[in-house]
Amino acid sequence: MKGTEKDNLAPDTHTIIDTIIRIGADRMNAQVELQWWGDDADGFIKGYEFTFDSVITTSTIWSFTSKQDSTFILSIPAGKDTVDFIFYVRAVDNLNIPDPTPARLGLPVKNSAPSVVFLSGPNNPTVTFPVVKFYWKGTDPDGDENLLRYELCWNDTTQTSYSLDISASSGTFVATTFATNNPSSNVFANNDLTAQATLMYGMMLNDSNHLFIRAVDKSGAKSAFVSSYKIFIKKPSSSTLLCEGYTSPAQSATALTFYSQNLTAAGVASFDTLNIFQQQTGVYTQLAPDNLTQSRIFSLFNAIIWFSNDASKSLSLGQRTLDNFFNAGGKLFEAVYVSSSFDEQSTFLDFTPVQSLIAYSDTALILQDTSSVFAQQAGYPDLKSNSIISNVKPFNLVPGAVPIYNANLTGKKISTNFLFPWTGASTVIASKSNQSGQVNFIFSSLELQKLDGLSNATQLFQQLFVQEFGL
Repeated sequence: MKGTEKDNLAPDTHTIIDTIIRIGADRMNAQVELQWWGDDADGFIKGYEFTFDSVITTSTIWSFTSKQDSTFILSIPAGKDTVDFIFYVRAVDNLNIPDPTPARLGLPVKNSAPSVVFLSGPNNPTVTFPVVKFYWKGTDPDGDENLLRYELCWNDTTQTSYSLDISASSGTFVATTFATNNPSSNVFANNDLTAQATLMYGMMLNDSNHLFIRAVDKSGAKSAFVSSYKIFIKKPSSSTLLCEGYTSPAQSATALTFYSQNLTAAGVASFDTLNIFQQQTGVYTQLAPDNLTQSRIFSLFNAIIWFSNDASKSLSLGQRTLDNFFNAGGKLFEAVYVSSSFDEQSTFLDFTPVQSLIAYSDTALILQDTSSVFAQQAGYPDLKSNSIISNVKPFNLVPGAVPIYNANLTGKKISTNFLFPWTGASTVIASKSNQSGQVNFIFSSLELQKLDGLSNATQLFQQLFVQEFGL
């Protein structure tokens, strides 16, 4: 059979909606979902090409897709609130012939303002030193891809705002100086270890603060400023921190008074305080939101005197947050009550002078209210207990650590209540040194306020903190 081959017929293209009429506030958001289809009388549709060029020319660049729908974020030029976009789409057949008369759809688009909210962190302290972290999240009805940046202000939204890239979902603000109550601050986006290139202003020390934030989209539209919760930012007044970790308000007050009075009597008159585990309605009020922020707070100080009735909490937190403090030459004293439930296999002790706690099955070690605690190093006074401590945890030392005090302990068989003199290891206070040979960590498994039976705590503080630490 003979015949004449017919010319290929071009495909035909259609949009699901051929006309959109919207005016004023009824215009579409900048995030639009479009659908299209095509047919070919003598072949099949290979795919589609589309463009948002307002006028089709020979230089128009077409984008290819095999899909018949897509969601687009239409970028509204800065300073404009509304734009009429033109969408062209053309089918391409199996011989790569495009539809010569593309489907056309006008898109009357308005920009929608973005929004932002502060998020709760793991902890949300209401009192802190000038290392402060906040979390937030921005959204845009036109698609979060339309967000451009965040603008932040301390306390006063009429001042020049500070810009952060939209990739920042949190920020840490660290005062650069304590010489003034209105310092500039370095800004660390997310968990960055390097600060942003520019400084931020407006933080107020020894005062209540609010951080304000707003979101800005690519068209320049801005959300309203929203405020963080109120936070009091304390100005450090010294290089020494009393880190008080008691979970009972009564014990907290007693311990803080004991340390404050004896430090002052020993000649250490200037120190700051941090109630690290204080809670209100089950929420920590002074503990930082994360370990990195708490580490930066501890690094504001050269010496930390830490006392607590909860060894697990204190040692766990210290292990996770004190590396930078030690690396900068910091010195730590830590006296904690080690309960019978403390896990002897815990890794919380790995950074301390303690290699392992002394523990025997069916045996408790007791410090009587008249028991002696004997100095093992020159310059330290002998001590005496002023209360019965029914659970004492002496310890073995890591290589290089030095015993400072051994205790005169009594053993008790738990199953029979039989008491007997304890002759095993009895070190309860010890120190270790840094690579320069300086003592940088003194650890006590006894609370010092319970060792003042001879009323010589001030002499002990003089040796610990003036002679050993150089305060």
